[in-house]
Amino acid sequence: MFDRIFTILHGLASAKPHARADEKLVRLFDALKRAPSADVAETVEGEIWQVWCKSSDEAGRRLMQEGISALAGGRIEPAEIAFGRLIAHDPDCAEAWNKRATARFLLDDLQGSVTDIEETLMREPRHFGALSGLGQIMMAESEWVGATAALEAALRVNPHLKSVRTALDTLKRRVKRSLH
Repeated sequence: MFDRIFTILHGLASAKPHARADEKLVRLFDALKRAPSADVAETVEGEIWQVWCKSSDEAGRRLMQEGISALAGGRIEPAEIAFGRLIAHDPDCAEAWNKRATARFLLDDLQGSVTDIEETLMREPRHFGALSGLGQIMMAESEWVGATAALEAALRVNPHLKSVRTALDTLKRRVKRSLH
């Protein structure tokens, strides 16, 4: 299940964002890395999510909102369907792939979630949400090396992810204990 994802993780250092990426995201990611406090980082992170969730046209915006509303309301299957329709409408939208990966994870479709994370990262290699989600899946599957790589990659993009740092620290302690 993880063969391609290991290749993607190793290539992230040199990966370039999909053509859809804009200068605003470049500036926001730079600001995120340099954020002097958790509050500033949270604000910048919110702006990044807003850019990612913004679709190219009205139909895309409707589908994104439909999926987000369904997900927030615990209606996971309708959310997955809405994000699938958004992907069909706008296959370059990295966030549509990421949101469907989340829905599939919640539906316990780990293979489908990993496939969608791959698509997300091919379009937006800086997607810290997809990277941290991948780390969670790999931890659930006892893929400790891959989980470590995914969580470290998420923290290189967004060093302010407290829960990811905690998970990584726990994972490293677990791996260290298993080696002794």
